[in-house]
Amino acid sequence: MVDFSLTETDKKLIDLVREENEIGRAFARELDRTMEIEPSRLRGVHPAVADREDPFELLEGVHEETSGLVIAEALMFMASAQDVELRDVGGHEAFGSMVLRNFGTDVQKEKYGHLNLAIGITEPDAGSDPGAMRSYARYDQETDEYVLNGEKIFISFFNKFDGAVALVKVAGKDGSRPEFGTFVLVKGAPGLIESPQMRKLGVRKHELSGFVMQDLRVPAVARLDADFGKTLSNFNHNRPIVSAVALASCRSLLDFTRDKLKAAGVELDYTQGTSGRSALVDRFIRLESLWEASWGTVMRAKWLEHKQGMYSNGYRTEASIAKAMGAKAARDITQGCLEILGPESLSEEYLAEKWFRDVRIADIYEGAGEIQRVLIARDIFGYKKELS
Repeated sequence: MVDFSLTETDKKLIDLVREENEIGRAFARELDRTMEIEPSRLRGVHPAVADREDPFELLEGVHEETSGLVIAEALMFMASAQDVELRDVGGHEAFGSMVLRNFGTDVQKEKYGHLNLAIGITEPDAGSDPGAMRSYARYDQETDEYVLNGEKIFISFFNKFDGAVALVKVAGKDGSRPEFGTFVLVKGAPGLIESPQMRKLGVRKHELSGFVMQDLRVPAVARLDADFGKTLSNFNHNRPIVSAVALASCRSLLDFTRDKLKAAGVELDYTQGTSGRSALVDRFIRLESLWEASWGTVMRAKWLEHKQGMYSNGYRTEASIAKAMGAKAARDITQGCLEILGPESLSEEYLAEKWFRDVRIADIYEGAGEIQRVLIARDIFGYKKELS
């Protein structure tokens, strides 16, 4: 039987992230305007939360008292819109570091394991289509090095981290077809040129940049045993989290909208059927129902991950469903709330329009919604790649 009850530790962790998010909202508009808050939080902890426990670090130590590590993590993300990063993002394992941990040898982990590594996949001409990637590497037998050329963009926190794990095409031997390979790139290497931070319409607290590889030489030991499939298997864990973060912003906007309706004298009666309530109330309740349904897809994926293991492919379809449905729901819910609120929703006095802008990206990064639907169709209906 499905059990949605939470442990006391679950509840404590959820309360902690909610409280910290409330603290962060005081800086949310400043960060949205300037993409920075003072004092700088590039390293360390913002003074506003310096005397508080880091909820996610606390989770690592008490996860046996929760519903499960990955389940509790998702619940915490859905409880906080994360309007501001008040803690050093280096405190949590970076995506590229996860790839190194999963597919690196002992020698590679010894050499690079102390680094925070971002992940570099997207290129100016290649997003969801890996076949369009132009970044490539060739092996130099004389020096036992690989020479990399190309460009990567939309990389989370690359400007803060020590380097990146980059997915590129590797020239085949004797003119054979190129294959995908992943390489550890460390900042400061000649030929690795960092791009400026990107300005965006939303999620401005989430820093994005990129880099250019210009005859970048890396030692052969920097190549990981991770092809395209292995590298992207890590997305099974992340995709439901993307929806969880978007749904947290939706929850904030739903609560804000409910408060505004209550202030205007609109009563939300959940006991009435469609014929017994106004169109306004009916629409709001439907938006809340959509949020709850999307919450369920995230929890389903995370429950399977808890049972099967973080890097199992057995819950790949459920992870894609959580990503596709949650991201689409986030767009619909935030837009619906803005339409209910009217002109007041666009005022910078509130965060409503910010939440609306922030969730748009959820349907794009970590695999666009259209691509998730293709993956779901392949798994459920057995569609071959050439038919999609």
